Amino acid sequence: MTCRHSPGDPSCSSHPHYKDPYYGTQATPDAANYTIEKAERVGTHLVMRVKYPNCYKCSYEGSKVMVFLNVGEMDALHWRRIDPHFRDPRSKVIKGEAPSPAARFPGSDAGWSDAVVYAHGKAK
Repeated sequence: MTCRHSPGDPSCSSHPHYKDPYYGTQATPDAANYTIEKAERVGTHLVMRVKYPNCYKCSYEGSKVMVFLNVGEMDALHWRRIDPHFRDPRSKVIKGEAPSPAARFPGSDAGWSDAVVYAHGKAK
């Protein structure tokens, strides 16, 4: 790969004083550090947009849109951890932790719309 930086450019990773702008940040969301931005019930399912502020490298500024099947708002109120990653659906659900999402979409308005359509399809 050819370096496109000018000689002595400190933003080049080969410069002796280069500082990685992402150093010390996480590339994956902290399941215990989140804010619920939006939630909607669709039948027995719950669609949520969750923001993970520690996830600087995540697309959509760390927002994830997820669909949880057969859970209610009261269930979600007790969650202390929401891991957006898929897990084996047969794995034991730990008290205070969200189950694995059934589906995940981009944290955009289009992603939200797609998630609601998906949840409606599952509600039939």
